[in-house]
Amino acid sequence: MSLDPHEAAALLAAARRERRTLPRFSDEHDGVDEAWGYDVQDLDRAARVAAGEWVVGAKLGLTSEAKQRTMHVHQPIVGFLTDAMAAPDLGGLVQPRVEPEVAFRLGADLDRALGRGEIASVLDGVAVALEVIDSRWTGYHFRLGDVLADNTSAAGFVVGEWRGVDLEGLANLAATFAVDGEVVSTTSPAAILGDPSEALVHLSRHLEARGETLPAGSVVLAGAMADAVPLTEGRRFEAVVEGLGSAVLSTL
Repeated sequence: MSLDPHEAAALLAAARRERRTLPRFSDEHDGVDEAWGYDVQDLDRAARVAAGEWVVGAKLGLTSEAKQRTMHVHQPIVGFLTDAMAAPDLGGLVQPRVEPEVAFRLGADLDRALGRGEIASVLDGVAVALEVIDSRWTGYHFRLGDVLADNTSAAGFVVGEWRGVDLEGLANLAATFAVDGEVVSTTSPAAILGDPSEALVHLSRHLEARGETLPAGSVVLAGAMADAVPLTEGRRFEAVVEGLGSAVLSTL
C-alpha cells in the first residue's frame, strides 16, 4: 500500500509539533523511494514558508563513504535550511545530535551544474559550522525515502566567523570536535566527499535537475566531518578547523 506524499508530510509535521517519533514509513508502505522522499520534502518546505519561515540555504547529508555504505546509497542527499533553524528551539527537539561541518556562503545565484573548478566563482565565504539534527524516525532508523521526507533530519545550525574563500588545501586542514573541552573526534574537511567543494558540485547538479535556484547569500552546509554526538543540556560543543576558525554551541 502506498502513502500519499501530502498525508506523509502532515504526519511528519504533527510528529514534529508533538515532539514524538515515528516508525519508518518504508516498513509499512510501498514506493518510499528517493523521488517520493523529495516530493514530501517539497511539501514540507512549502508549508513552512506559508507559515512564515523562509529558506536561507541548503544542506548535504550522507557525505561520507561509511554513511553511504550503511544506507546503500552512492551519492549525497540534499535538504533545506530555514531562518528558524538558525535559532533552533532546542527544547522542542526529541533526539537531537550535533555534528561538525564546513559551511559555504553563496556570492551568486546557484542554478546550474558546475564543475569543481567553477565552485569558487559562486562563493563569497567559508566557515566552520555545527549542525543540529533531530530525526522523526525512532532511533534514527530510516531508509533513503524516509530521511529525505524528513528533510534529512535538519533541525538547526550555528556558523562561525565567515572567512574569505580559499579552496586550495581546505580539505586537508586539521579539525577537531570537542564536547566540554574534551576532543571526541580528530578529523579534517576531507571527510566530506574527499573535498567539501564536491558537496557544492553535487548540489549544483541537484538544483539544475530540479529547475531550482539557490540565491546569493544562501548558506550551504557541506556535510559532517565526524559522527554526530547527542545534544544534551549543560554542555558546550565546539568544532575547530585549523586556519579557518571555530563554531560553538552551548546549552549551559
